[in-house]
Amino acid sequence: MIHRRVGLGLTAKTLGMTLLILALIIGVTAIMSRAFERLHDQVDTLTSTEMENLMTSVRLVQQAESLNSLGFGLSVANNHTERRQALINLTDRTLWVNQLTDRLAQQGGNPDLINQVRETQAQLQSNIAELNELVSQRIDTGRQAGLERQIRALSHNNRELAGQLAILMGYFSATMRQQMVMQSEQLAAEINVQQRNLIALALLLLVFALLAGVYFEVVVVRRILQMQRNVSAPVVDVDAFDTHGGDEISSLAKTVRSYVQRIQYQEARMREAHQELTFLAEHDVLTGLANRRHFQAAARRLLRQSYQPLCVAIGDIDHFKKVNDRFGHATGDQVLIEVSRQLSEGLRESDILARFGGEEFAIILTTGSLEAGYQVLDKLRSLIAEKPFLSSQKHEIHLSMSFGVALVDATVLQSETDDQLTESLLDAALHAADKALYDAKRQGRNMVALAPKTVYAQAI
Repeated sequence: MIHRRVGLGLTAKTLGMTLLILALIIGVTAIMSRAFERLHDQVDTLTSTEMENLMTSVRLVQQAESLNSLGFGLSVANNHTERRQALINLTDRTLWVNQLTDRLAQQGGNPDLINQVRETQAQLQSNIAELNELVSQRIDTGRQAGLERQIRALSHNNRELAGQLAILMGYFSATMRQQMVMQSEQLAAEINVQQRNLIALALLLLVFALLAGVYFEVVVVRRILQMQRNVSAPVVDVDAFDTHGGDEISSLAKTVRSYVQRIQYQEARMREAHQELTFLAEHDVLTGLANRRHFQAAARRLLRQSYQPLCVAIGDIDHFKKVNDRFGHATGDQVLIEVSRQLSEGLRESDILARFGGEEFAIILTTGSLEAGYQVLDKLRSLIAEKPFLSSQKHEIHLSMSFGVALVDATVLQSETDDQLTESLLDAALHAADKALYDAKRQGRNMVALAPKTVYAQAI
């Protein structure tokens, strides 16, 4: 039973990373939005409430100070018109002072201080009413010593009350300014904290983005580049593909490795087929010996590279047609295979053996002399003649071969000698060996006949 490894794919990982980054961004935005809302509220409070209280207290100080001059104007009035005008001004001013005091009370000012202000205002209003009566009596009855003393005493008291009210409002103003300074400092500290928080959150996002980049570099980019290098290598190593894990890159690596294995298998098959075709193009299918084409190419190279004369021989199985007629072509093929084996085993690696067709074989011997070549071929002839061939049907067949050999001197040839000249020299040597073979057949077969003349390259 196949167990498939289950893992998160790149799509899921990318989506998770994206959602996490989005969540961080939303969280940072929410936190900073909330912080800025709080700062905005503090600024609003500072500008609307505290500033308004400060301005109201400053106006109260101004109005309280103006009560002195207005009270003095009432105390020195000489007729009822002046008295009434001064009283109206004082009444308006005290009414305005009361309204400002009420506004401070509504905005949450210092309750104890507000109460003292109200008491001072009430006493001041009471003194103003009494002073108005005294001034009215003085205007109606004339100046009297006792009445003047009362007016001066009330005027002096009013000035003290107005001064006391101004002091209270000044104290209130100072308190409000101190509160505003403290709140401004708190606001600045809060702004610094939020700035640090913003920097910390930005660094967190940066670190996370860097980690995400490193993660995708390691998990995605490097693996893809490694796969590309593996595929681009001159020889692809299928074991180098990273197929571990359950993501898309692992699946892609498995697919690519499978395709590479198929391609390598097909290439191996093609190489085998090419080698087989190359072998078949240059070798005899039945015996495995070189064919005429391979023999001629090898002979040309050997003639150009040899520093001594060579022996070129042609061999033929005697009465081979009778073997085919009597025992069949299958047995004849077995005879050809056996003779090919015996010839191959009797020659050196430097020699060249080929089947020219039918029962005819061509040989080049690197012996250096015709006599040495004769000895090699006569030994092969004797070996074939002395040992009967036993067919698969248990038929004992006596065989013999005839050889014709010619000596060819190609020592004057160079490695760059034209192929046509070398081919002509080879053809002349084969022709001489073929004539010698004909002589061997005519003289009774089962023998080695020598060509009478050496084939020289200079004569071609």
